[in-house]
Amino acid sequence: MDIKVILLLMVFVPMLMGFVPFAVKDIKKLNIMMVVLSVVEFAACLYMMFNLSMVSSQVVSISWFAGVGVNFKINGFGILQALATSLIWIGSSVFSDEYFDHAPQNLRRYYSFWAITFGATLGIFLANDLYTVFIFFEAMSFASYPLVVHNQDKDSIDAGNSYLSVAVIGGLATLGGIFWLTSVTGTAVIDELSSASAMFENENALFIVAFLIFFGFAAKAGMFPLNGWLPKAHPAAPAPASAALSGILIKTGVFGAIVVTSRVMHGNEKWAMFVLVIGIITMFFGALCAFMSVNLKETLAYSSMSQIGFIVIGVAITQFLGEHGAIAAYGTVLHMINHTMIKLVLFTCAGIVYQNTHSLNLNEIQGFGKGKKVLTACFGTAALGIMGVPFFNGYISKTLLHEGIVEKIHFLHEVHAATGFFQFAEIIFLVSGGFTVAYMTKLFICLFVKNPTKEWHLHKAYVSGCTSVVIGAVSALIFVFGAVPHYTLDKLAALTSDFMGVHALDHAVHYFSWVNLKGAVISLAIGAVLYFVVAQVTVITKDKKYINPWNQKLTVENLMWKPLVFTVLPNVFGFIGRVIDKFPEFVLLIIRKLFFRDAKVPYTFWEGKKTREEKGIPAMAFSITESLTYSLLLFGIGLVATVIYLFFA
Repeated sequence: MDIKVILLLMVFVPMLMGFVPFAVKDIKKLNIMMVVLSVVEFAACLYMMFNLSMVSSQVVSISWFAGVGVNFKINGFGILQALATSLIWIGSSVFSDEYFDHAPQNLRRYYSFWAITFGATLGIFLANDLYTVFIFFEAMSFASYPLVVHNQDKDSIDAGNSYLSVAVIGGLATLGGIFWLTSVTGTAVIDELSSASAMFENENALFIVAFLIFFGFAAKAGMFPLNGWLPKAHPAAPAPASAALSGILIKTGVFGAIVVTSRVMHGNEKWAMFVLVIGIITMFFGALCAFMSVNLKETLAYSSMSQIGFIVIGVAITQFLGEHGAIAAYGTVLHMINHTMIKLVLFTCAGIVYQNTHSLNLNEIQGFGKGKKVLTACFGTAALGIMGVPFFNGYISKTLLHEGIVEKIHFLHEVHAATGFFQFAEIIFLVSGGFTVAYMTKLFICLFVKNPTKEWHLHKAYVSGCTSVVIGAVSALIFVFGAVPHYTLDKLAALTSDFMGVHALDHAVHYFSWVNLKGAVISLAIGAVLYFVVAQVTVITKDKKYINPWNQKLTVENLMWKPLVFTVLPNVFGFIGRVIDKFPEFVLLIIRKLFFRDAKVPYTFWEGKKTREEKGIPAMAFSITESLTYSLLLFGIGLVATVIYLFFA
């Protein structure tokens, strides 16, 4: 089969599968179809990856699609992320079968949007231009909304509202930035943006353009301060959907950040510093919140936010080091892949805990995993991976990220430049790694070491054989990738050097030398102090109960975004709207007073039109039909009708 046909099928077959669930009555068969689809996509990604040199130059276009057309192209980074996406969908689809056994409601709707989200996510990573990225980015955002609100309870709806609000606002900002970028550079093709942007001399304008595009992607990635939706959506969504949200959907935001940084703002150190600051805050704030949380999935959600911060730091350091930043670039790419595998296991384990205990509160699920060997081994392996313990995959990517920071510090030393901020970044990096060790230790001890506080009556085995095989296999990969990185992770990272804009490494990294082990040892030591000393007086009470000392109402969303969106902006634009609405009347009033001095000021100018009381309408009611707003509304309706006519004509 032609490569171009395979590429189109990879994207559009899952989206078309979104219509199938409503025609299939047997939910079990529907689940099998989703698993088979995911496996076929995984196989297609493997085929593309092993034949990358043959397929990487081919561009596939559909000029009529969505008005502006869509264009796809295979590259090492994109196909690697597509492979990770397929892996997430395999594992989560397998787990969905048993997870929804106790709650079969609305599963056709769930599987429909599950398939559409899958195809849209693949479309993002395989896109050749920013318009294609945007089209599938929005499709993914809207298709994943029903996954977040699947349970249809108060928490789910609230989380869904936050998720959708961020998606819409971020999407509008990104689209505006793409339009502006295209107007000043003449292209939206990703591979052409570096040279096109370099020719644009207005750095301030380009910075604003980049910020607009970056804004929408940062919101999806859960970067600070656009992270308010993340700790709400992950606990509210079903566990299989949480695995996809945390494992891969937030990586689409990182993908956008990489494109903006490495292409639009290529070589701009001011932009790199901005991204670095965002990464540092996101990394530390997420780790701190995860350390304090008493909800299992909320802890994992904040953990995802923190790990995104690690990745964003890698994006910034790669920008600072330029084409010689392979170490930081490899760390960025590999931490994206490693985090996907780790969160697939951790969120699946969290789902197993929830479906058996119907709770996520650490004080209620304490001791559930004690004596459960499969759950203990898989959760423990993933925890060691995300902590960055040697011989597990997270250690490899975190070591590369840390060495990227160190490399930048060494370079500044050589040119006798100030290194203070980058040394500060290194300290926060290691401390955040320590917090990761502390909160994962807290979760493991709570679930697998402490004695149960209650007895759970399990009517069947606590986990199915199929789910055990999937999370067991992924856990094995977490160990194998970390134990023999030169034969696994290094090979994968090398595929992405062209996309990341760096020269491939010409030497092997000695991951297990003391120079590289030192960073992990420091973070592990900090983590031990945080858990065994700090946690005992802050988040764990004397009677060994877990508490969150932070006021739950003091969130970024409540302190910043809700007042801004629901109070400040409505009042500001409402005032502007009222001024615009009254301005024509004010002008007419001045004219009348100048030329017809005996004319009285109409009461409608100050109070709005009085309606006839005999109709039972309040005396001071305002008639919208006599305002400028109404006229603009009618004009807008006419304009929309005209555009529709022209479109079909």
